[in-house]
Amino acid sequence: MKNKLRNIKLLLEYDGTAFAGWQVQPEQRTVQGVLEPALSRMTGEKVSLLGSGRTDAGVHASGQVANFRTETDIPLKAFCLGLNAIIPDDVAVLKTEEADPGFNSRFDARSRSYRYQIITRRSPLNERFAWAITYPIDQNILPGLCQIILGRHDFTSFASAQAEVNNFLVEVTMAEWTLSEGSLVFQIEANRFLHNMVRIIVGSMIDAARGHLKPEDLKKILEAKDRTLAGKTAPACGLCLVKVEY
Repeated sequence: MKNKLRNIKLLLEYDGTAFAGWQVQPEQRTVQGVLEPALSRMTGEKVSLLGSGRTDAGVHASGQVANFRTETDIPLKAFCLGLNAIIPDDVAVLKTEEADPGFNSRFDARSRSYRYQIITRRSPLNERFAWAITYPIDQNILPGLCQIILGRHDFTSFASAQAEVNNFLVEVTMAEWTLSEGSLVFQIEANRFLHNMVRIIVGSMIDAARGHLKPEDLKKILEAKDRTLAGKTAPACGLCLVKVEY
């Protein structure tokens, strides 16, 4: 007699530096590609792991959520301990819990939050997790730029030109910069995110802070729905998925 099918929810943390993103890709090291074989090894089943978001190559996570289904009766604590014993050091399972049978970590998410870290000097200790900017910028204009992107907008201008979606509407519920000596931190929460959206927003705001764009240009760029008008895409290393709300 088969055991009842369980739906297990995982809370994950990873250093994205050595990963080609979340999603399995042929002959590439990915987070999903590391975790699925480990789960299959533990359960003796072919496991398909679904993540709340497909982080890109080099992007980190402190609050990625994923789920998988299994017929095993392995205790939750054993899943956590067992997985952490066999997966690489740049991934960690922080928490495991039983989810409702229909729970889907991607499509049930109500919002996601990201953090982007910038340092204003070279720092070998932080270069894996922050964008090092060594040119002068007017960082004091950054907090005011957040008002431009708050609310519901078409973010075509701040999405990758290769984004494969039909709908570019996003509702941004929180966006703020925290400024301190040597460090700039951008935090953003929205109901969904487009490909490269956070990194293009950050890159565009930094372009404004260094004088390559006028602050009022950002509103015009948003309204134009044209990626070619926005700033460069900020490096992946500074971006981290910090929270997913359900």
